[in-house]
Amino acid sequence: MRENHLHRIFQDSSPRLKGVSGPGDDCAVLIPPAGRKLLQTVDQVIGGVHVELDAEPQLYAQKLLRRTISDLAAAGATPWAASWTIATPPQWSAARVRALAKAFLASAAEFKMAVAGGDCSQASVPVLTCTALGLANGRIPGRAGAKPGDVVLVSGKLGGAVRSGRHLCPEPRLAMGKALVEDYSPHAMMDLSDGLASDLPRILTASDCGADLDLEHLPLHAELPPERAGWESAVGEGEDYELLIVCSGRSAKRALQDCRFRGIGLTAVGRITDLGKLRWLHRGKVKRLKSRGWDYHWGSET
Repeated sequence: MRENHLHRIFQDSSPRLKGVSGPGDDCAVLIPPAGRKLLQTVDQVIGGVHVELDAEPQLYAQKLLRRTISDLAAAGATPWAASWTIATPPQWSAARVRALAKAFLASAAEFKMAVAGGDCSQASVPVLTCTALGLANGRIPGRAGAKPGDVVLVSGKLGGAVRSGRHLCPEPRLAMGKALVEDYSPHAMMDLSDGLASDLPRILTASDCGADLDLEHLPLHAELPPERAGWESAVGEGEDYELLIVCSGRSAKRALQDCRFRGIGLTAVGRITDLGKLRWLHRGKVKRLKSRGWDYHWGSET
């Protein structure tokens, strides 16, 4: 009965976009516009991990969609369609599940995305996944293009996202990502979800290079002190969903002067090196930080 209610909600409420059929059938039919690249990403929200177990359905839904399409922003893509799965505890009422479904639809409509379908089940804690599709043109920056001498930049402010509650409604940098890709040809770009200490090494590993990061240049949120405690928060706590960009020095200089980015902020925080490791610097001296970024602790290596 719960599943039938959800089917009706999605069939009646899901926006209809050209090239997207569904929900309602076993499979959605997707026909991307001619000449456009189709990008796909997937993410999840788990109660007790990404949000509080008793969080309102709206918070589950908005965080799920927004953190998923943050990956599309890092590719310079425009969100197009999404599908999702929900598994909720048996004690959740039908009304609560319906509220969750309607909240997800509302979040998708906010970004002009069609909801192509999904699935529902039960679990001991709420487990939601979202697969998002985006459309893009031209070259898509990945993680493997950073080169020694490139400049490392970040958008917005970093740190304190969980304590402030900002992590519950992240703002995917879609317009900024699209503008960066189209006008500044970044060599590498990704979203900052696990913290600089965890995410930047992913670019460095893929690109086979290192980086020097200037701690005093980190754009900290106003509530953080401009000292070790603030730096540790900014590089290690994650959940910021800002953009991490690596581009040539010439492109970085132009991007830093782009008036379109002033409202969000764009900051140069370091340079790519050929040393093969990440170093944190303060006034030219190497500093050791405790933060290693978010780690899921998969268990023993043996």
